[in-house]
Amino acid sequence: MFAMKAKEDLVKVGINQVDFMDVEFAFPERLKQYNVIYMNGGNPFHLLYHMKKSGADFIVKDLAEQNTVFVGGSAGAIILAPNIDVVNHFTPQLNSVDMQNLAGLGLTDIAVFPHYDRDDLFPNTAGKSIEVRLKEFEHINECSVVRMKDDESILIQ
Repeated sequence: MFAMKAKEDLVKVGINQVDFMDVEFAFPERLKQYNVIYMNGGNPFHLLYHMKKSGADFIVKDLAEQNTVFVGGSAGAIILAPNIDVVNHFTPQLNSVDMQNLAGLGLTDIAVFPHYDRDDLFPNTAGKSIEVRLKEFEHINECSVVRMKDDESILIQ
């Protein structure tokens, strides 16, 4: 559903050829033929795990140096950062692939927290808001996290 919406949006802005590829099952070398790569949402642990397992992470890093445009939605945006520690802090139960190394792709030094306005996705038994928990995370990890609501985007150059 979200992938089809992304395809519609990309076509609307003039990208006429949109292909789908799952790095878990496809050859990551296929990525080299594209000028724009959209990384979809889903489970950030799963996506990053398969990017690393397939070698797509190295290809993506090389493509970034060649000025390929990357668009990340939700999990796709999270894994572009230096690490996915914030995901582990909020939703460690999503780590069904038992990732120990939470290093992201490192295409940007900006860590994002998508769905900032979705308390339903990040319930807390202690009654703490997402903002309070993010501030705790930032303090503990001495970092800054960009908060993004579902209708927001950022451009990183």
